[in-house]
Amino acid sequence: MNIKITYHIMPWEIDYALLTFTQLKKSKYYLPKDVNVTIDSVLNLSSYLIDWNESKLPKEFFIEKYNTLSILLKDYNHNAKIYTGDELYGHLELQRECISSGIDYYISICPDMYFSEYLLSYLVQAAQSIPNKYFVLTPQICRMWDESWEVLTHPKFAVGPHYGWEKTTDIFDVDNYLHTTQDEVGITPINQLKWAGWFDLYSKEFFEDLVKVPDEWKGYGAWDYYGIVISTYAKHKGLDFQQYRLDGQIVFEYSIGPLRTDEVSGFSNYYKNFLVRRDVSEQREEFNKNLNGFIENKIKEIDEK
Repeated sequence: MNIKITYHIMPWEIDYALLTFTQLKKSKYYLPKDVNVTIDSVLNLSSYLIDWNESKLPKEFFIEKYNTLSILLKDYNHNAKIYTGDELYGHLELQRECISSGIDYYISICPDMYFSEYLLSYLVQAAQSIPNKYFVLTPQICRMWDESWEVLTHPKFAVGPHYGWEKTTDIFDVDNYLHTTQDEVGITPINQLKWAGWFDLYSKEFFEDLVKVPDEWKGYGAWDYYGIVISTYAKHKGLDFQQYRLDGQIVFEYSIGPLRTDEVSGFSNYYKNFLVRRDVSEQREEFNKNLNGFIENKIKEIDEK
């Protein structure tokens, strides 16, 4: 079995990469011998996004740190890329570039996401038992935002209000729970589709065909929303799609607890304070303006098939 993991890092997220790469290093010990994992990671130093001439930290600082942290991934097939061009580059480009022949499943990991060292092996084992051609497999999460996320929420971490709950919770409580409690791990099909690309596993056909990133997309955009809308429609039309929840494994942002990013002790603010970021809000506005058109085009494609 061949797995492809994608990981897109902005320079202020470089210390989160240390946490992620450490967990992936530990994850390798639990993987079956016949599972080959390739990791495509990109350190994004685009001059379109950051004014390096005015910034107090140079590109070379982040390049050296990224190359050093990458040693943690030497047990994997790691394609380490550093983008230093002057064009818009983002996670959408990485999602297109990562597609390659011979891959059975794709996984996306957000840079600031906590996950246990057992999660990757559980995802791999669960994926092999899923019969659907098109599917998404998503771990459980802590309560957040609004009721639409309840379908993914772990009962232990479903306490308190939806908004503001993260300010009174510590992500290391989640880690401790997973290491001290023997939750049964299994999969549950869910009909209210919900995912955010945090640490989801996608079938080859889903990622490469059903919701492949259009060539016109640049930089950043709501691919997860696009995927949910398209998958909902495709399933309604009879396509063999199903989302599954991986029970007994929880992912969530490191930024709840001591690493909250809205405080001085945040795990990225100390870099942001020394970088001059360009205003590229018009790119997201343009993307959002055209998103419904892309959805309509994909729906027409599904109807024609």
